[in-house]
Amino acid sequence: KNLLENLKQKSPAVVEEVVPTIIKPGELQRIMQNLLRERVPVRDLETILETLGDYGTRTKDLDVLTEYVRNALARSICKQYVDADDRISCVTLDPAVEDLISGHVQRTETGTMFSMPTNTQQQLINSIVARINDAAANGKSPVVLSSPSIRSIVRRMIEPALPGTPVLGMNEIVPQVALEALAVVGLKG
Repeated sequence: KNLLENLKQKSPAVVEEVVPTIIKPGELQRIMQNLLRERVPVRDLETILETLGDYGTRTKDLDVLTEYVRNALARSICKQYVDADDRISCVTLDPAVEDLISGHVQRTETGTMFSMPTNTQQQLINSIVARINDAAANGKSPVVLSSPSIRSIVRRMIEPALPGTPVLGMNEIVPQVALEALAVVGLKG
């Protein structure tokens, strides 16, 4: 509420246009919690509200809206993970793995469901953990990089095993940043 009041003084039109007309305060709070849970800076509330104003009329799925906001905050997100050479070390997912995950996602207007069998999920998690641990043994702290459509699902999947490992979507990588792919997670490990 305090953040909104402060922004109202600077940009009243943005706040009045979006809250509560397009996004209810409780929904905004949940989106902010989603961002903060993954250590995404939320200082740029104006960009967050403008993005929600743009997409909030198209969907009420708060997870999808969070992804739109993440895309708008790509520069801030990237800045957290670049090294001195403006490079991000990453573990990527093989396209077949991305297709497998995507095939188990059902999106409705009100939410996202994920129905992958537990044993298949565990195999993928174990494979990602192994690649991240290999990189850590070599002194690297990689992010997991995936397509934007499954980024949040991959994050939820690996969170219990790798709570501190960020998962970024390709759309969150700004052009000035180079990627250093350390490993690719495939179906066979």
